[in-house]
Amino acid sequence: MSRVPSRWGAGLVLLVAACGRADRSRTVTLRVMNWATDLELTSEQQIADRFNERHRGVRVIVESVVSNYGEKLITAIASGTPPDVFLLDVPDIPAFVERGLALDLAPYAPRVGYDRAEVFPQVLRVFQRGERLYAFPKGFTPLVIYYNPRLFRDAGVPPPGEQWTWTAFLEASRRLTRDTDGDGALDTYAINFPRRLYEWIPWVWSAGGDILDPTGSRTAGYLDSDPTVATFEFLTSLVTTWQVAPPLQFLRAGDPLRQGRFYVGRQAMLVGGHWDLPRLTRYAERGDLEIGVAPIPHREGAEPVTVIYTSGWAVPVNVRHKRLAVELAAYLGGPEAQAIRAGTRLEIPALRAVADRAAAADTTGVERAFLAAVERGRMPWGAVVMDFHEIEELSFDIMDRHLLRGESLHAAARDVAAQIDRVIER
Repeated sequence: MSRVPSRWGAGLVLLVAACGRADRSRTVTLRVMNWATDLELTSEQQIADRFNERHRGVRVIVESVVSNYGEKLITAIASGTPPDVFLLDVPDIPAFVERGLALDLAPYAPRVGYDRAEVFPQVLRVFQRGERLYAFPKGFTPLVIYYNPRLFRDAGVPPPGEQWTWTAFLEASRRLTRDTDGDGALDTYAINFPRRLYEWIPWVWSAGGDILDPTGSRTAGYLDSDPTVATFEFLTSLVTTWQVAPPLQFLRAGDPLRQGRFYVGRQAMLVGGHWDLPRLTRYAERGDLEIGVAPIPHREGAEPVTVIYTSGWAVPVNVRHKRLAVELAAYLGGPEAQAIRAGTRLEIPALRAVADRAAAADTTGVERAFLAAVERGRMPWGAVVMDFHEIEELSFDIMDRHLLRGESLHAAARDVAAQIDRVIER
């Protein structure tokens, strides 16, 4: 692992030295709060240990809060005992920005050697509001379609191309859905049904539709627009008309078997993100699975689009050691930390140079396919709309009402749009 370039480390050394002059016997403890589990927590601890080893007089403690993260974080900030650095997730950005809970890092970025030009612009803009910057990006993923090349070969289906239309996708899906043992029942499906908003939103965008107006303040005329409803019609037809997706299991968490089927070769495609890659890689290494990555299919005449999900290192506005906290946040979002995380394969590094190195080292071509999807990436609505989780909850009803009750998708979308607009107006 390469050492931290001097432009990232010099400011840290000087600042720690300044603290030492004030009180050489005192150790400054910096708390980093995130929601890491298992593999990710191990890498974050490794990064903290690397920082501790190099900076005498500073001790970084990693605190992982797996449940009720946002609530506990806001409580800590409001009570005057905030962490020094915290991981800011997309759905929390509007609240932290509008309530003034996160420090604007833009004025400090040049001082700590953080060059925003090195970050993927599709990722950086998630944390920007004009010239203000509220987090140093950590890592990210576009939403993609994983596919099993072995199942495609067995069915005589060519692999997906960069320009993958709904028509081509449906033709492939029908050939991939099979009764392999001849018992009269389908046992291999093409794809999981993307029931949750975070999964189906790029399908809507790739049909030329949307769910909100450009200001994010109104859904009527967008959620119930012709392109958006056409997307709902196409997706529900995968279950009803074409039967290329398994019969639905109506749980808020979606189909609980969708990943398992893909792992064992009973499903040819999976809607997912880079976060799925560590487990998929383990199955591939055992020879149980082959992995390919394809873009979200797009409606004929529309441009392919995907969504970018990311998180970043932020600093509370009322933090005690402000300058040192900013330095640490920059380190956590810097090249050495991102290179360490790249080894977990949980996300794409937000710094383009680190991501490019990871892609060059990957002989499977998966990482390059992900980077190709980034160019079509768009910021999620949750990054700019307050309490977006309420919109997500209400949106479940649109396709559910059609599939369970036979309601018109246009009527269901129009009704849900009216409900959401009442929520937005509150």
